[in-house]
Amino acid sequence: MKYVVLGYGLRGAIYSGFFQSLGYDELVAVCDCSEDRLNKAKGLKADIKTFKTEEEFFAAGKLADVCVISTTDREHGRQALKALDLGYDLILEKPIACTVEEVKAIQEKALKLNRKIFVCHVLRYSPFFLKIKRELETGKYGKVITINQTENVCWWHQAHSYVRGNWHNLAKASPMIIAKCCHDLDILNWLIDEPCESVSSMGSLMYFNEKHAPEGATKTCYDCTAKDCIYHCENVYWNTQNRWFLGKQYESKEALREALLKSGYANCVFLNDNDVVDHQVVNLQYSSGTTAHLTMTAFSNAIYRDVHVHCEKGDLYGRMEEHKLYCNIFGKSREVIDLTKIGDEEQMKGAHGGGDYYFIKTISEFYRGIPFSGMSSIEQSLSSHIVGFAAEESRLKGGELIKL
Repeated sequence: MKYVVLGYGLRGAIYSGFFQSLGYDELVAVCDCSEDRLNKAKGLKADIKTFKTEEEFFAAGKLADVCVISTTDREHGRQALKALDLGYDLILEKPIACTVEEVKAIQEKALKLNRKIFVCHVLRYSPFFLKIKRELETGKYGKVITINQTENVCWWHQAHSYVRGNWHNLAKASPMIIAKCCHDLDILNWLIDEPCESVSSMGSLMYFNEKHAPEGATKTCYDCTAKDCIYHCENVYWNTQNRWFLGKQYESKEALREALLKSGYANCVFLNDNDVVDHQVVNLQYSSGTTAHLTMTAFSNAIYRDVHVHCEKGDLYGRMEEHKLYCNIFGKSREVIDLTKIGDEEQMKGAHGGGDYYFIKTISEFYRGIPFSGMSSIEQSLSSHIVGFAAEESRLKGGELIKL
């Protein structure tokens, strides 16, 4: 399989690296506005074609079997439609697009042209959530009654991505419940496996605002006198653990300062133009009466997801990052499943509990004729996006119940 990448940022580079490591598929071209990123791509494969604008890229015609679209949220819809028209199958970063209408247009065009779209709902492919799905399919737990799931965004990740970064402002990106949690909504729909009929949601931007700015705060951290603020950009990005979040590591504080000021990552988290939520809850009711609850919060010390699936005859729960699943059959048995015995432990330490790697591996195998029953369809992805947009509508209406 030959593929091209439109948008060679963090996600595009990760996916290309996984394809490269598997060794079956060929990178043909990369399009990105950054010369540094294009040079990085050439380091992966020296003879690839490179483009600095999407106009040049699309004017070159169809160059491969698959187009990876990993640009910013508001570009997805336009670029997906263009790529489908050229005859590409798509690996499409979530969210599919920023409105329900755009998502539906992409689905309709894919069906009309008989093109395949692999939406990057990568949690489905992680050993953790895939094992939950397989356990439920045995029937020994009975029907799912309710699910509680939590997306712990983490304090510094919230500040980086949703206060300072690409998803900080609704005019530039999708609502946070879509941008961050359409993964989680897809998982809930997948595990329950029936239509969601109603949604309610509440949440707000409660903390990252001017009201909570420390004394002496200024527009950028470098002019601020509150140097002990945990969100001070140098405290965050000079930390070895977080330096990769800028896409590269800077060897001096002077070089880091220049990059942070230029990019906006030096902006005060309390005096920025961010307007997306820092916490939100979503309640879902499905056609049979099954319910689910999702909590998204910035206020955790680490990035992790946990889930508790309550069924008629038993329950399953765990934290994805611990690689263990606790399975109970009421009054009979308790089993602790060590997922490192099932999946590649090193890959599972990566993003989304190994979901990114297994997502790409599954696509590579698909083009070699190896089937996978859990692969997400564009129809299923449309369904979870509709739930997400309904949740945001409900939140803006003060928690009003939205019928789907």
